[in-house]
Amino acid sequence: MSLANIKKKARQKAPRLVLFGGSGVGKTSFAASMNRPIFLLCEDGLGKIEVDHFPLALSFEDVLKNLQSLIDNDNDYKTLVVDSLDWLEPLIWDKACQDNNWKSIEQPFGKGFTEALKYWREYVSLLNELREKGFTIMQIAHNQIKRFESPEIEAYDRHELKLHRKAAALILEHSDCCFFANYKLGTVQVKDKKGQLSSKAVQGERQIYTEERPAYLAKNRYDLPPVLPFDWKIVRGEMLK
Repeated sequence: MSLANIKKKARQKAPRLVLFGGSGVGKTSFAASMNRPIFLLCEDGLGKIEVDHFPLALSFEDVLKNLQSLIDNDNDYKTLVVDSLDWLEPLIWDKACQDNNWKSIEQPFGKGFTEALKYWREYVSLLNELREKGFTIMQIAHNQIKRFESPEIEAYDRHELKLHRKAAALILEHSDCCFFANYKLGTVQVKDKKGQLSSKAVQGERQIYTEERPAYLAKNRYDLPPVLPFDWKIVRGEMLK
């Protein structure tokens, strides 16, 4: 290869994001505030939010067709929102079972989850094509608390993506950022009837956590502050710095 072909600086591409957290924290509202979003629905979770969206996907084929339509047809959308990953996963499992004549994804003694990665990669490949067209990718997921086995210290519980571990690892590797959404927790001093002080946990404003901690999974490739307000304009502004 000629040295003339060496690129000194990579072209900045649109970000691939994952936002996960508990039910009701506002993940869908956050995604709806992004630039010209189109929602690919795997669950009926829009509620009263008015935003452009595909009909509810009832199969993995529906998901692929919706993604392909955005790739093949000119449109004014700038953000694809997948809502949500943990409702997409059963559609992928159903597809794997249909293609392999399994009664359940667990029938082949754990090999089903490895086979399902083939379909996850097909999905991710289409996301990458959309990104090449300039789409920001936002994937929403719920959280689960799981035991994390660390080789350095004793195992502990933490918030993770509500996906099978193999799928979660693929999605995390593919994404530029994985944001954990949660309420800020604090304590206040309260007096009981005898006048004695004690600490009480209180729930504060919503926040975005961008760096992994023992309590939760997170990552970012933009050198973001570890904690940001639950506001896309602020988060995006930090990413553009």
